[in-house]
Amino acid sequence: MGTRWAFIGAGRHTELWLAPAMIRATNAEPLGVWSRQLEHASAFAARHGIPRVYGSIDEALADPEVDAVVIATPNSLHATHGIAALRAGKHVLCEKPMATDVGEACEMVRVARAAGLQLGVGFHLRHNELIAETRRRVQAGDLGELLYASAQFNLVSSPPPRVSIPHAPWKRDPVQMGGAGALMGLGIHVLDLVRFLIGQEVAAVSAFAVGYTPNQPLETFGQVLLEFEGGAQAHVAYGGRFPLSRNDVALYGSRGRIVAEDVVDVVTGGTLHFSVPDGHTGWRAEVWRPELAEHYQREIEAFGRAVETGAPFTASGLDGLRCVELATAIIESERTGRRVPVQRTEP
Repeated sequence: MGTRWAFIGAGRHTELWLAPAMIRATNAEPLGVWSRQLEHASAFAARHGIPRVYGSIDEALADPEVDAVVIATPNSLHATHGIAALRAGKHVLCEKPMATDVGEACEMVRVARAAGLQLGVGFHLRHNELIAETRRRVQAGDLGELLYASAQFNLVSSPPPRVSIPHAPWKRDPVQMGGAGALMGLGIHVLDLVRFLIGQEVAAVSAFAVGYTPNQPLETFGQVLLEFEGGAQAHVAYGGRFPLSRNDVALYGSRGRIVAEDVVDVVTGGTLHFSVPDGHTGWRAEVWRPELAEHYQREIEAFGRAVETGAPFTASGLDGLRCVELATAIIESERTGRRVPVQRTEP
């Protein structure tokens, strides 16, 4: 049977990716769904064969058969819904950003720790097998000292079916989004990705964003220079302003280079290129292009194993907090045009 789940929120992302992944997962059983619109939840449940539709979030969290919930409501509600679920004794897998305020993110971590429950964040890229292999090689020292990384996430290049379902109006609301558009929608994924792969905390950021208009108060494209505490630097870009984007991540070290092509997406895919200098030919490369398991399914299954065993989840609540701190510094840098140190807190 595995972990028994309820969906808190049934919007576009849940419809396209989370629900199908949970249905495919080998250790998950979707029991119910709650949405702010009851008729929407009922239609969602009918499409995906989910047996229970809750009339209120309190009803969902009071269901004794539910072990865990996935939070996929507007960003500004993540902390409220996540904390309520944890206090109701449910494990929580929360979509990114985990919160829109550092204080709320800290509270989520504290409540989860006190209750002995799993709190994870939906950083699905960590569950791509190519990313896992890249991290393994970095940790094994195959690249030597990490010096620089780059990553890009641009959704103009993305194919259907996602474009056939429009974004909800709240994604144009600065309050509900958490003070940023492209950053909260896309950028936070690549920020978490380079932090995960480099294995260092970010000391300071310098950010720039464009796309603001009187009718669109949120940025549509941004880029950030990250300075890591161990000396590495990274550059990330994110948004939706141009086609044919190379949604890759590249890491450069003192001994070589790893490029994971086409991994930064909601669709699972990619190719791994590991290159090192060679005295005879200039360089030599290894290419790995396996058949990949779907990364959202791997995420759901990994969280279920963490619930069952008590082992740490790949993207913990503390990782979610660090990304909220990072996003807060980036928004300040965009607004002031200054380099901003990242302030870290201990929950």
